[in-house]
Amino acid sequence: MNLWNRGIVVNTLRAAVLALAGACAAHAQQPGTVTASIPYVVFGGVVTPTYVNAWSTEFMFTNLGSTTATLGLRWFGDNGQPLAVPVLGGTRSTTQVYQIAPGATIDISLDDTQDPLTDGWAAVDITGLVNGQAVLHFDLTGRPEYTAAAPLLRQGAPSAYVLLGGGTPVTTVNVPISLALPFNNVNNVTGVSFANITTVAQILTLNYLDDTGALLMSQAIPLGPGAHTAFALTDPRVAGTKGSVVVSGDGSPYSAIAFVVGAGANSGTFATLLPVIQ
Repeated sequence: MNLWNRGIVVNTLRAAVLALAGACAAHAQQPGTVTASIPYVVFGGVVTPTYVNAWSTEFMFTNLGSTTATLGLRWFGDNGQPLAVPVLGGTRSTTQVYQIAPGATIDISLDDTQDPLTDGWAAVDITGLVNGQAVLHFDLTGRPEYTAAAPLLRQGAPSAYVLLGGGTPVTTVNVPISLALPFNNVNNVTGVSFANITTVAQILTLNYLDDTGALLMSQAIPLGPGAHTAFALTDPRVAGTKGSVVVSGDGSPYSAIAFVVGAGANSGTFATLLPVIQ
């Protein structure tokens, strides 16, 4: 689901608030093993000689090890199906593989000139000590470039943002983990995104709490195998408030992240809101 063009206009930004994450389909167009992911990628839009209103995503990965590492990228659309992305200076494909020398950094960007506005996510297959992130770039004629980062999320790390629903971590650490996405709709609009990275359908329950802990509303989000959903928090019950979206599931792994785009006096701001875990 693409939020960039769903009518949530923030003055001259002309882009809906985004939220991100994606689904993974590794085999027979179904999610397979996901060790790490970039939960949101976006590219394309309008690019003419006189006017630009387009998004691109840049990826930076560094090999922190002493031997050559292998990095594989598998791209997926919002529906969990493989997505052929246009890599700047490269080819359009649903997968890419790179070798990274010890201590080296590679920089990969998606071309914003070939496609209408398109979003999805990337599964990241790593052999070696590689870490990285994505940077979302929005260019609009007459405005400065807006950017926000999307971190590499690792499944199985004790501090990972990829969690098992129902408060169970994706590790053997026998400590409950809960997930909350902060939101800020005071002179801003927040977007959230969720991905089911498994082959099993699941339902996420979202409880929206204000900054005093009072319950504002609840919502059930069904996610099919590999499915992804993203939406802006524009419900009147959360308008003009700050707080958190507390997420619980039914035991299947999922990933989540949020962004905030400025409105009113904050027009032009664009930032990542990382999940809070404990």
